[in-house]
Parts: sequence; structure tokens; C-alpha cells
Amino acid sequence: MTDRTITTPAELSDGVRAFAATLGDGGAQFVPVQPAENAVEDQPFYNVIVSGDGATPVFGWLIWELTGFWLEAQRHAVLDRDGLVDITPPIDEETQILFVPDSEWAFDYLNPKPLRKPARHLLTDDADVVKWAKLADDVDAFKFRHTKFNGDKSELVIPEGKDTRRMERLQRDYNAAARVALAK
Repeated sequence: MTDRTITTPAELSDGVRAFAATLGDGGAQFVPVQPAENAVEDQPFYNVIVSGDGATPVFGWLIWELTGFWLEAQRHAVLDRDGLVDITPPIDEETQILFVPDSEWAFDYLNPKPLRKPARHLLTDDADVVKWAKLADDVDAFKFRHTKFNGDKSELVIPEGKDTRRMERLQRDYNAAARVALAK
């Protein structure tokens, strides 16, 4: 089994550039991570608004790579302090992130809505990885449909019955596809 990690892409490869071109303003850049003293892990929108240092929030996309398999993006926010800086504490001890600004989008603090990420951008055409990514998209969509959002809190609520059985089947199929792809 090959060791795979979800991390910031190591370089601006052709695949990364192609994916970034579909997001926001299209230009990806590496941004240093300098966590603010009272910043909260995984809460970039609130961190930039309460930073209190007068820097300008910049909204956009954070790009992650499942090494060798696919890229995915999630909404994110950084600060512009005469250059971009990510003040949100990293989950995996990242020292830099790959960020694509999106000047057409801003987080609505008064009416926070759940955010969906775009589909994955595959880095391979291997049939097993394609199947795994499709199942990952299906699991994400199912969870999104069954999540109740209340401000900055969310709860996955799956009613008993066919939805529970569907989630179990999706998760089982996803796990099986992951094992096959990761064994390569």
C-alpha cells in the first residue's frame, strides 16, 4: 500500500494550475501560515473578521491534494497585510497553503450559509481512482443534504430507514474503492 497524504500541493504543477483556473480569480499562490494568537482552528471567516489588526480579509479557495490522486478546494479566508497571510491555525501543521483569491465572493457574516466545495479535480485517469472520486462526491453530497446548519454549528442527521441504509451502502462502497485505489 502506498502512503498517501492530504496536504498542500508541493508545487504549481500543470494539474494544479488547471484546477486553480476554474476557481475564483484563477491564480493560485502559496501563502504563509502565521496563526493569530486567538484564532480558532477551521474557522477562517471568523478569524479574519475578529483579527482586529486592520488588515483586509481576502476570500477565496484553499486547495488541497490527495497526493497523486486528486485536488479539491474549500472556501477559505486570509488577510492582506501588504501581502497575503493565513492566520487560521493549520490542522496538519502546514507552514503554507495554496490559495486562490475570489473577488466575486465574500462570506456573509450576517447570514452564514453552508458552503459546498466543487467537484474534485483528478490527477489521474485510473479507473479505480475515478470510481473512488465519484463515490467521494456521492458521500459528500449525501452528507450535505442531511446536515442541519445552525449558524456556525452543523449536525449530520440521517433519519432511520432507507436513508440510513443508503449512507451505510455509500460508505461501504467508498471504503472498498479507497482500498483498491490505495493498494496501487
